[in-house]
Amino acid sequence: MNRIDLRFFLLGISVVFLVTSVFAYAGNLPAGVIPTPAESEVSVSLDASTYAPGDRIQITIKAKKLGFLYLYDIDPAGAVTLIYPNAYQPNAQVPVGTIHLPGKGYHLTVGGPEGTETIVAILSQAPIDQLAPSSKTPFRSLNMKPQALTSELSLVLASAEWTSAWAQFTVYQPKGIVHIESEPAGAKIRVNGHDRGFAPKDLVLPKGEVTITLLKIGYEPFTETVMVQDQDMIDIDARLQEAMPFPGEYGKSLPVFVGVDVGRDSIGMEVGIARTFGLATALRFTGETLPAPGETYNYGPELDLDLCLHLKLAKSLGVMLGGGIGLQNTALAPAVSEGLAPQKITIEPDITTQIFPSFVLGLEADLGHASILAAYHLRRGFIFGVGIQF
Repeated sequence: MNRIDLRFFLLGISVVFLVTSVFAYAGNLPAGVIPTPAESEVSVSLDASTYAPGDRIQITIKAKKLGFLYLYDIDPAGAVTLIYPNAYQPNAQVPVGTIHLPGKGYHLTVGGPEGTETIVAILSQAPIDQLAPSSKTPFRSLNMKPQALTSELSLVLASAEWTSAWAQFTVYQPKGIVHIESEPAGAKIRVNGHDRGFAPKDLVLPKGEVTITLLKIGYEPFTETVMVQDQDMIDIDARLQEAMPFPGEYGKSLPVFVGVDVGRDSIGMEVGIARTFGLATALRFTGETLPAPGETYNYGPELDLDLCLHLKLAKSLGVMLGGGIGLQNTALAPAVSEGLAPQKITIEPDITTQIFPSFVLGLEADLGHASILAAYHLRRGFIFGVGIQF
């Protein structure tokens, strides 16, 4: 066997040994960790064992010999990121001694998801091209599963002298559950200024001080600040107080209520503010097409104008009160209606406007952003309507 054949033979034996070692230790090692072939000459330690998302982390690496250092992180979801070398510290070659990460000009922040995260260090006597830093991003994403990375590095390191170490930490966000109810139900929930749905609802909130605000059109905002501790169960039962709405929490314009209604011979419309008070108008079709000669008749439809007040009686039931005037134009029918020939001078009747008092009383059912109405109007009789609040 010549020297070249012997070299390939020994290389093949090394690859087989290394791959076999990886699978032999696979049951005891986290995915993505390559077992060191001998006593490790590099170590990894962290400044804590548990971190919350957003916490900063410090890593200490001790190298007992000269070499090329590579450090990568495997998060709980299996994403692999090269931490060292990086855009701030692109030189992988390190001396004997202690290396502290992060280096100058950057910091390392723990992200999510929750779970166990692994940091792997490899100290090699030769550069590892597969773990070179990116020229486009500060920290290179390796874009492969931990198991695939292990297999690739096992082949690359088979002919090199190297050593490895690893450390793990737990990512956990201390949190509590806040149960929120409102009376009436359906109030919008805001947590620290961010919308989080409508009451009733259970919210999982991180540890710390949070300000919870409940908003419902037609009611005063309810605000409470609570301190959430890990594993807390907090109940908030908000009793909202009715109030006249003003610009602020609901935007720069007042909430508008629009309703339409019909009667036996009429149709009406109301525009109001937050279903509290409004202005209603209606047309009652009273015009007579064939008036009796010499008698007064209704000239066109009657116009009704009412100011309305909406009062809440119960959770979803209210009363509507209103009053105003009815305006009816009248005219006198000509005594002779036959045999009139067209003339150059137009003959038009005199129009008189009669004014009548009007009154309306009804019940409303509150359906949230909509309502239905049944009422009796002094001029129009029974009317039925629906309304929508914007």
